[in-house]
Amino acid sequence: MKNIIFVFLVLLASNIHAQMPKDILPKTGVISGKVIDQTTQQPLPYVNIIIKDAAKKIITGGISDDSGLFTVKNIPEGKNTVEIQFIGYKTFAKLISVNRKTNKINLGTIALEEDTTTLDEVEIRAETSSVTQKVDRKVINVGKDLTSAGATASDLLNNVQSVSVDSQSGNISLRGNENVRVLVDGKPTNIPASQLLKQIPSSSIKSVELITNPSAKYNPEGMSGIINIILNKNANMGFNGSVNTGIEAGHYVRYNASTNMNYKTGKVNFFGNYGFRGGDNYNFGYVNRPGVNNQDFIFVNDNESHLFKIGADIYLDDKNTLSLYTTQNWFDSNASGRAIITDSNGDLIENSPNTQTNESHNQAYNINYKHDFEKRDIR
Repeated sequence: MKNIIFVFLVLLASNIHAQMPKDILPKTGVISGKVIDQTTQQPLPYVNIIIKDAAKKIITGGISDDSGLFTVKNIPEGKNTVEIQFIGYKTFAKLISVNRKTNKINLGTIALEEDTTTLDEVEIRAETSSVTQKVDRKVINVGKDLTSAGATASDLLNNVQSVSVDSQSGNISLRGNENVRVLVDGKPTNIPASQLLKQIPSSSIKSVELITNPSAKYNPEGMSGIINIILNKNANMGFNGSVNTGIEAGHYVRYNASTNMNYKTGKVNFFGNYGFRGGDNYNFGYVNRPGVNNQDFIFVNDNESHLFKIGADIYLDDKNTLSLYTTQNWFDSNASGRAIITDSNGDLIENSPNTQTNESHNQAYNINYKHDFEKRDIR
């Protein structure tokens, strides 16, 4: 009896569905087509076929077979978007409309175009070694292994081979000879080398040139060599900037910072560099001369320096460049200390307090003209 009732209900449901008006039957569509490469005209397998509704929501999809053919079923009634996507090709999109009359849509053959990107400019930079040997000089590029050498140029040079800087006096020597000329950007300064090296932050230095066999234009009579300090100057296209900071912790904290910027457009390159260095230096010592006296001394130096380099390069043509720039340096120093001298019995002989202040402002203005001569083969 139960089986008879079940069969009756099935037949009744089938009859009701058959008599249902076509207007209320659910409508779905089918799309088909073939995907090929536009250039080679070869079929593209495993291409994504995506169906999206009016709200750009994915509702169904499929993929092409080995022959590039695809068929997507059960697409709901209404306006939908077909997107054909494949890696390395531009996406193809088309609007379709599924209704009672149009429920089978053949998109035909779809040729996908390769998606290529053209680069405006490719810049190749070669890494230079930290030390470059030229005909008449040795060039040490700062930023390789000398970036963290210290807060000042004096600290940095003390890590350069064949250069020595006295920690107390600041005097510099090249291969054991103190008769050394120090240049900044190839130009002499009126500041003693011992003071100049303490005023320049190491982060403002691009490279150091050791000229051990200077030519006649430097008037090298009696000199052991020349140390040329090259300050930073960017010449990259557009706007570029960088910031460097450093800190040294000892009895006191010393710190430095610098910024290097440039703006190059057309035939003009504007550049600027600022370096700052500050902090206290603490020196103390004790000298015992048996039977004569004892000396106890302490000195604290509070130094602060500012270094500016601002200018412009004007590229007249491919071979001629005119450069104008100025270097400005401010240095303030406040030193205080005392020396106590006692005899062999411990009685006070002398107590000498000492205070010194030093303020200086040095400036240099430069105009350079550079011409690149054409190299010709001599046969």
